Amino acid sequence: MRLIERLQALEREGDPIRVAIIGAGQMGSGVARGVARLDGMRLAGVCDLLLERAAAAAGGAGVAAAEGETAQAVRRLVVDGRAALTRQARWLIDTPEVDAVVDATGDPETGARVALAALAHRKAFVTMNVEADVTVGPVLAWMARSSGAVYTVAAGDEPSALSELVDFARIAGFEVICAGKGKNNRLDRSVTWRSVSAEAAQRGMSARMLASFVDGTKTMIELAALANATGLQPDCPGLHGPRADVKDLLRVFIPVVDGGILRNRGVVDFAIGDVAPGVFLIVSATDRAARKDLAYLRAGDGPYYLLYRPYHLASLEAPLSVARAVLFGEVTMAAAGAPVAACVAVAKRDLHAGEALDGIGGETVYGITDTAARASTAGAVPVGLIAGATVLREVPRGAMLTRENVLVDESLTVVNLSRLQDAMVARGTLSGSERAQTMRAPAATASGALEGAPC
Repeated sequence: MRLIERLQALEREGDPIRVAIIGAGQMGSGVARGVARLDGMRLAGVCDLLLERAAAAAGGAGVAAAEGETAQAVRRLVVDGRAALTRQARWLIDTPEVDAVVDATGDPETGARVALAALAHRKAFVTMNVEADVTVGPVLAWMARSSGAVYTVAAGDEPSALSELVDFARIAGFEVICAGKGKNNRLDRSVTWRSVSAEAAQRGMSARMLASFVDGTKTMIELAALANATGLQPDCPGLHGPRADVKDLLRVFIPVVDGGILRNRGVVDFAIGDVAPGVFLIVSATDRAARKDLAYLRAGDGPYYLLYRPYHLASLEAPLSVARAVLFGEVTMAAAGAPVAACVAVAKRDLHAGEALDGIGGETVYGITDTAARASTAGAVPVGLIAGATVLREVPRGAMLTRENVLVDESLTVVNLSRLQDAMVARGTLSGSERAQTMRAPAATASGALEGAPC
């Protein structure tokens, strides 16, 4: 049965998939509207530290909602078919009638906490929080596979759109030379949330999120997460990121020996130009008939060919991952095993001993993608662990933050998960071989572990 038919059947039977959304910003509000539009799905609740923002997300989706002031009140609202508004994510996650949890926060610590709580209940966990996924996604995906739960990055963002293209290309027998995205914004490593606050307000988005776009951190995070899901590698620290339009891709993102910029085959990268908001693959094909078909379809003249998707629809596509995860146990995108890439923190300005760091989109650091092996050898600190960290010694602008010059906050869940992930990598136990199981079943009970560089 097709997905749309399954959803329509759930609607007729009065047994919709009930979805809780954590984070009611631009993305979370968009997912709320998408869930409310779909047959066979219901918005069970919205959690945000700003309750009025949660209310606006539910109201914008046209859903009747009310504040749940206790865990019991939240559950009553969900059972009665109204969306529960709360500042306490665990109250929604602990509600047995909630089938799926969507993380739309963009915060690594929150992402780690809500993922652990959701997986403890064996709920489908769909994340738009690539910041958390690139940091501890490999161990969270392993936990889900091992327990029969589902952990997945949501459809619609560039990494998942690219992951789907990579899967298609490999199934079709193509070699993936490069998987890349267009960068949506200008690149300026020095911007801070303060310097883009007026622009962010005009665009109706978080100033920290916009700063992470402009300083390149978001692109670095997304492509490192893609590498971990597909096994593709960063070609060099910080990637290449040339100015290139769609018409240039087949000339630029090919090996140096053929006139391009790539040192290796099977890499991730990005372009600054009219590629955005699209994603692309450069592939090669050994099969003569396949090469003939690709040329006929104007994908290129060979030996390299372009597969280009000119859009990604973010929150519009995310509900599809929710439905597939709940109904079929399907993973849209997740780390396949041990990380092959990392997004590490670099000083945005001169940093001084004793200074507290403010994390992604802030005033102190930006992120660059590198191989996990090089990052580990250098003792680099992942950018997802940097919020709340303390500088131990002077770090000049443009220098990498390492275990020698930064002390991370060991009380954070994301830091402890990262430590576990590192230990599992060292032991060789972070396998990608376990298979997720279909999980349309009552949630298991659990104690919710949630409290409120150029080449």
